[in-house]
Amino acid sequence: MDAVVEFLHRLPSEIRRVDGSVPRRVGLLALALLLNIGFYLPALPAGTPGEGVPGIDKAVHLLVFALTVFAVGRVLAPRRRFPMGWVVIAALAHAVLIELVQLVALPQRSGDGADILFDAVGIALGVALWIGERVLRRTAAIRRADPEDDPLPRPLEHEVR
Repeated sequence: MDAVVEFLHRLPSEIRRVDGSVPRRVGLLALALLLNIGFYLPALPAGTPGEGVPGIDKAVHLLVFALTVFAVGRVLAPRRRFPMGWVVIAALAHAVLIELVQLVALPQRSGDGADILFDAVGIALGVALWIGERVLRRTAAIRRADPEDDPLPRPLEHEVR
């Protein structure tokens, strides 16, 4: 338990160390978690935008899971100290749980295996976005530290017109 407390105590300084904003990252995570509540509603509220559009359910699953995994990664693993594999496992378990709850406990909803597939694609997209952000941040840090050691080639001054 002490390790968890120490980890959570260290997170804000780790986020600031990578030029991150703690309130923005936590706010994005809170938004993502709030959107996940929609999967457990007995039915969609009347007048929900996009209701009846073919495939919108799958798109929502993909986007909410991508946002959630990306946001969790930005908060818990700003410098890769938290193993993202656990985030992926938890997200996959959550995807299965959603469909089981919808199948068993929500008579107006139905469990759908295709939703789990789109959740998995969203999880992969969220991990890819998290990795992409880390690569961009690392590249920017290298450029700031030593412009001569830039890993991305830039055009020479006389080549730019």
